Amino acid sequence: MEFSSSEGESSSDIDSIKLDNVAKNPAWHFVVVTSAFTFGIVFSPYTLGAAGWFWGSAFWIFSTATTWVSGILIGHCVMEAVARGKGYSYPDMMADGFGRAGYIFAVTMQVSTYYLVNIALFVDISNWLLLAQEGIDILTEKTPFLGHRFCFCDMLLLTGAAATCLAQVRTFRGLIFWAAVSLACTIARIMILVYQIGAHDLLQECRPSFDGITATSTFNSLATTAFLFGGHGLFPEEMAELRRPESYFPALHASYVVLILGYGLNTYLAYAVWGEWTAGDNQFNWPLNGATLTSSFLSAVWGILEMTTSHVMLLNTVEKHPWVKAILDKRGSCYSRALIRATFVWTEVFWAFMFSAAGIANIQAFVGAFGFTSLTYYAPFAAYWKLLRRTSDRRGAELACLIFILAGLLLTIVGSYSSISGMVEEQLIFLTVNFRAALLKVVPCTSHRQI
Repeated sequence: MEFSSSEGESSSDIDSIKLDNVAKNPAWHFVVVTSAFTFGIVFSPYTLGAAGWFWGSAFWIFSTATTWVSGILIGHCVMEAVARGKGYSYPDMMADGFGRAGYIFAVTMQVSTYYLVNIALFVDISNWLLLAQEGIDILTEKTPFLGHRFCFCDMLLLTGAAATCLAQVRTFRGLIFWAAVSLACTIARIMILVYQIGAHDLLQECRPSFDGITATSTFNSLATTAFLFGGHGLFPEEMAELRRPESYFPALHASYVVLILGYGLNTYLAYAVWGEWTAGDNQFNWPLNGATLTSSFLSAVWGILEMTTSHVMLLNTVEKHPWVKAILDKRGSCYSRALIRATFVWTEVFWAFMFSAAGIANIQAFVGAFGFTSLTYYAPFAAYWKLLRRTSDRRGAELACLIFILAGLLLTIVGSYSSISGMVEEQLIFLTVNFRAALLKVVPCTSHRQI
């Protein structure tokens, strides 16, 4: 499959149209959208649970510093690409340094990475809705909600319907209200975590162990940390909508200050309470009460809006494909676009169902290792390395870029292997359990969460 490159009738033409129409966002829009999308607070404690205090902290320091720098490099590379006549997009940034091969690589990684992100989010949201259902059952003394107990498949279908509607949003400017709602949900969930710990005196009552660290879990921790800094693949496209593209740099710094404060409080506080018991989603460690019910609903809202942000870039990229453009150029393109976007969303629903038993921690680790590592770690350094070779003679900076490129590639290989191994193991366990259930004639569709 080939997408329109930055040559001829390129994405730069599309970007110029985009700039004329929506390049009105102030810098604070970037801060809100980026913070809302990047915050995966319920997953962050797992990084310490899988790697321990020392290695987990080392991974957080490494990932925060590396991704902050790579975000700055993305800004410089995009500005240079635009000055040379390219567009405001990640593929155009890579094409400026590596030609058509760079463009195809970036498009492939953007589409595959955020597609996998959405698959993971579908599983997450369905689990959160099931957790909310359990909370309602307890509060109503086991009375079925609306007279019916929903199973994982029911929740997945409901989530798909909501995602289909929101997938029609086409610009980051159109997301700003929803991004603010998403960020408010994140702040509220951090406050609920603090409440849960304080109200139940968990720091005193829990006596967690901080052992149980293995090589596989350590690599999963590093890959999951990469997953938690996964917004870089959207940065160039967000720059396209800024009123002043150069305001990207202070907006990036403000975003990282917000992320460091939120992640730091949530991650270390939760790990201090639950230690090695920390689940891939920390909410499943909490007591089943009204606060957990509220948090699970807020997480579902956050997940839907996270998916919507991903779809803005993802579906706009898909619509640049010549085959899709040919359909949209015909009469009734409004209906064609809605149908194409809906079809795309439901393919994600299908794969979310297929991989629901793979273990959400493993899925997210794979997304972090395979996709976000490329878009966040080594691709920005590769683009900047190419820029340095063209514009200056800074050998030390070139060597540093090469080191980070190699480190990113190593993380991709090792992290992908460990996460795939975990998914295979989880799937085998799931198939074994369901095979035994079939022999015993147990109904397979239950309300049990797929964690």
